[in-house]
Amino acid sequence: MVNEKTSVRDYSLIGTETPIAIKMGLADAKWYHSPVSREEMRELLVRKDGPAIRDTIIWFSLIISSGYLVFQWWGSWFVIFPYFIYSVLYASTSDSRWHESSHGTAFKTDWMNNVLYEIASFMVFRQSTVWRWSHARHHSDTLIRGRDPEIAVPRPPKIRMILLAFVGIRGAIPEIRRIFLHATGRIDPEVATYLPVYEYSKVIFKARIYIGIYLLVIAMAVLYRSILPLMFVGFPTLFGGWLLPIYGLTQHAALQENVLDHRLNCRTVYMNRIHRYLYWNMNYHVEHHMYPLVPYHALPKLHKLIKDDCPEPYKSITDAFREIIPAILKQAKDPSYFVERRIPEQEGKYLNTDRNIFFGKPDSLHGGKIEVCQSSDIPGGEVVRFDFQQQTYAVYRTEDNDLYATDGFCTHGNAHLAEGVVIGKVIECAKHNGRFNIKDGSPARMPVSLGVKTYPVENVDDKIVLDLSGVHSDKLNAQEHQTTFKVVSNKNVATFIKELTLEPLNAVPFPFQPGQYIKISIPPHKTFFSEFQIEEPYYKVWNEMGLLDIWAETTIYSKRNYSMATNPAIDSTLKFNLRIALPPAESKVSAGVGSSYVFNLRPGDEVQLTGPFGDFLIKKSDREMVYLGGGAGMAPLRSHLSYLFETERTGRKVSFWYGARSVEDIFYDDYFVKLEQEHRNFSFHPALSEIREQVTWNGHVGFIHEVLLAEYLSKHENPQEIEYYLCGPPAMIRAGMDMLKNLGVGDDFISFDEF
Repeated sequence: MVNEKTSVRDYSLIGTETPIAIKMGLADAKWYHSPVSREEMRELLVRKDGPAIRDTIIWFSLIISSGYLVFQWWGSWFVIFPYFIYSVLYASTSDSRWHESSHGTAFKTDWMNNVLYEIASFMVFRQSTVWRWSHARHHSDTLIRGRDPEIAVPRPPKIRMILLAFVGIRGAIPEIRRIFLHATGRIDPEVATYLPVYEYSKVIFKARIYIGIYLLVIAMAVLYRSILPLMFVGFPTLFGGWLLPIYGLTQHAALQENVLDHRLNCRTVYMNRIHRYLYWNMNYHVEHHMYPLVPYHALPKLHKLIKDDCPEPYKSITDAFREIIPAILKQAKDPSYFVERRIPEQEGKYLNTDRNIFFGKPDSLHGGKIEVCQSSDIPGGEVVRFDFQQQTYAVYRTEDNDLYATDGFCTHGNAHLAEGVVIGKVIECAKHNGRFNIKDGSPARMPVSLGVKTYPVENVDDKIVLDLSGVHSDKLNAQEHQTTFKVVSNKNVATFIKELTLEPLNAVPFPFQPGQYIKISIPPHKTFFSEFQIEEPYYKVWNEMGLLDIWAETTIYSKRNYSMATNPAIDSTLKFNLRIALPPAESKVSAGVGSSYVFNLRPGDEVQLTGPFGDFLIKKSDREMVYLGGGAGMAPLRSHLSYLFETERTGRKVSFWYGARSVEDIFYDDYFVKLEQEHRNFSFHPALSEIREQVTWNGHVGFIHEVLLAEYLSKHENPQEIEYYLCGPPAMIRAGMDMLKNLGVGDDFISFDEF
């Protein structure tokens, strides 16, 4: 049990810790996995209908039979016993059914998962669509402050709220508020941070269905002059929800936050067969979070495979609470306190080993086609990773022996699809159970919303051959269209942001449009932060934070996207604003491999650029323009504004609203102040999200989208007719988009680019 250095905590998804988590590389990050061989994992991932059908029939039979006895014995003291069973099964054990079916792993047959999920969601009193997305975020960012919407025991813990959870009130009250809000056609602001806009109508419709069902139950109680209908639907949440927190608190309570290792923020607790049935093996919670693709009935087998690489399991629920209760009580007084899990002295590795990665050589590309591997290297129902010329692909063989290939990385999070499982003709992502149709790359299951590109692949003489002949240079792998640039300078402009200046070799022009980006090739490298050239006053901050001991390493080629900050009409060099991607505090995880490589570039170094790409362009109209930015999102906005005023000499009214955490994080302000002085139709509005002690600041304070709304848009006669350009961290983009939607701004008037 130890203490953290952090003292102030904000668990809101739209609060101060959200951008911090993103900046520190904690959002959608790469997590540690205990080693499991591909053959063993393949066996564990087999989906079955049988176990879940059996368990669900028993479960519903117990609920129906106990409910029947409640009906028969109503009015008698004997009713207490069957109602005890009914309410606990209804309100507590529905949680584990809700959980497993939300992952789509309980049954092999998807419609069975979906039916059980909708029923269990209603019983456990959770809006099904909202909580499906919430739980996907929970798995992507487990116990990451500002990102995880399901942190059950925030620090400092409120003991009263924990106790209210045992009678169902703690969860019911905020859920009632959200249901009524959604039923009115509005979406809760925090829900909007992880719920896609296209799901809004579904959430609103289901909220109205929930209210309709409860109104019907109340009407029946009034009609029959009996409380019995409410005892069956509604009151079980109050009387039977006590077992849910007993199970739930064992998962993460009092453990370490903001780490990328589930061995440190999850528990495995041994339970007897009855508890394991009621809880559907979720007592193996380290195992579940590490490998969410594994069905609940296979978790005991997974536990045996990885237990030597994990902290010692708790012997029982009682054993776990002997640790949890004192820890929570201490956290109430000292929020920095947490339970430190002891990890065995044994080096682990990620699931996807080199044995499952194949590499292509540049001279092996013939006629647009390249050999991936031997046919026998991809068994039926399997997927492998293939890296070639700084791009990565996933190549699949279905159980029907059909071959397919797609882009390698999931479009929703930082996970390679080769780490997933092939189910029929879909690939399920190992990180959040999202699915893609491998035939056409289209999304097949949330939280995936963007498809992946597909490629022809065939078996030629027992060799798997990937056809890249149709791949264009503006999409992928176009080494012949790469341009070599030389580094002119690479200096700090903010604490964690550098301005990289490049010039083309041999004076070769590089045409692009304001707002576009390029891809910088990142070779295999191992870089230590101590090698960085960090200027004062920023070096002092890096040294005090202990950042110079951090490192980054990669063994494969990759590419990273960076937007130009320059005006293509007047600048002969290219400039980029690069933010370093830091690893979590006190972790052994590598820093961002792309940003670390680029941060360490020196004058005279050569880099390969591909592009330009992107459609974040200036629209041709006479409308007023509002720019909203933050962080490294400065780059394309500066490119836009320089072009508008220094090249086009625009007469349009333009304002730029830029948010930063501290004065040191604001850069290019001299340029924009000068631009403001020279052009009456331009105004610059920087804002700080918070004011530190001993800092003098006379400008705006608050989140930049809130400042924009309060200081300008709320007073504007017609904000719906303004063109909006947003560029910055995802949290800022989402908050800004939600604000504009609430103002009635149409999609055609909003352009954005996430950083």
